[in-house]
Amino acid sequence: MSLDVDAGAVYRFRRDGYEVLRGGINPRPLSAEVDDAFLHGLRANVPINEGSGGAGFLGVIMMCEETPVSLELVDTLAVTAARLMGREALPGRAKATQYFGSTDWHVDSDVPIPSLGFVTYLEPLTADAGALRIRPGSHLGEVRDPVVIETTPGDVIAFDEHVAHSSAGGTLRRQWRVDFFADPLNTDEAAHAHAMFERILDPAWYLGDDSDGYPSYGSYWQTLDRPWHARLRDLGIYDLAARHRHAMRNRRRGTAP
Repeated sequence: MSLDVDAGAVYRFRRDGYEVLRGGINPRPLSAEVDDAFLHGLRANVPINEGSGGAGFLGVIMMCEETPVSLELVDTLAVTAARLMGREALPGRAKATQYFGSTDWHVDSDVPIPSLGFVTYLEPLTADAGALRIRPGSHLGEVRDPVVIETTPGDVIAFDEHVAHSSAGGTLRRQWRVDFFADPLNTDEAAHAHAMFERILDPAWYLGDDSDGYPSYGSYWQTLDRPWHARLRDLGIYDLAARHRHAMRNRRRGTAP
């Protein structure tokens, strides 16, 4: 994999709110793993969800023993994330998503701590067929003309989660994504991080995925020898994920939380 970023890439990311890593990954094994996750990780007849930008979507978490390609990407991109943010990086969730239709302008985070997302699309995307659009500098309050990021499978887009983005046109498109946030430096940042994951892992939000077979921060994830486990546990994120899985089991059984 070629996901190193030089000083110029870091500068552009912080100035514009995004950077494109062309041909950064081999898309074939990831595409096969994503398709397998959709096949086994989505429950039958689930309704299509509506995202914050208005697009319809279905999603599956990819952080378990069934998703080794995804886990390897998390490890690789953790180094890239820390370089881009200039801070130690902690992983959010890795997931596969099927998107349907256009997405209105929106941001992915209003939390006042640094965070970014890495996305790769598994179909070629053009300006009128679902390609990501970004307003450069909007994460800094600047007003500039939007740009369209056309991609082919294997390209990886890194973007600040506070930057405004959208898409136009397009039908079904598959995306793999992982998010990272800066390791909190103080109690205020730790509180913001915890509140962010309380929303992400809200027990009332049922996406229709198999949260037991494809869990967020599940038992297999926690057995891996990785440097971030203690911090994620101390921040209460593993507890929030366990609470969410418990709530999803009760929902499927028709019982109260």
